Amino acid sequence: MNVVCKFCRATKVKYETLGMCCSKGKVKLSSLDESPEPFYSLISGVTLESTHFLRNIRKYNACFQMTSVGTTAVVREEGFMPTFKIQAQIYLRIGPVLPFQDSTLRFLQI
Repeated sequence: MNVVCKFCRATKVKYETLGMCCSKGKVKLSSLDESPEPFYSLISGVTLESTHFLRNIRKYNACFQMTSVGTTAVVREEGFMPTFKIQAQIYLRIGPVLPFQDSTLRFLQI
C-alpha cells in the first residue's frame, strides 16, 4: 500500500480509484481500532514477510475471491431448465473483515 489519501489518510494500492475511501473528503470516517495480529504485521511493511505480502497482495486477494449467486425469482421456460438466468447488473456484497462483537467467525473473517 503505497498511496495515502490526502483527505482521510487511508492507505491504498497504486491503482485503486481515487476518492473511493471517503469520496474526496465528503464522508467523514470514524477512527478504526488498530488491526489485530498477524494482520497488522503483514500490512506494516517492515519485515521481509510483510514486504513480500504487500508486493503480492493482489495475488493473495485473488486466492480468496468467491462468487455466490442468489435470486428471488423462479424462471421456468418450456423445454429448458436453466440453472441461473441473469439479467441486468450483478452486485458485489462484501461482509465485514472482523466479526461483530460476541459472534463467531464466518466465511473469510479474521
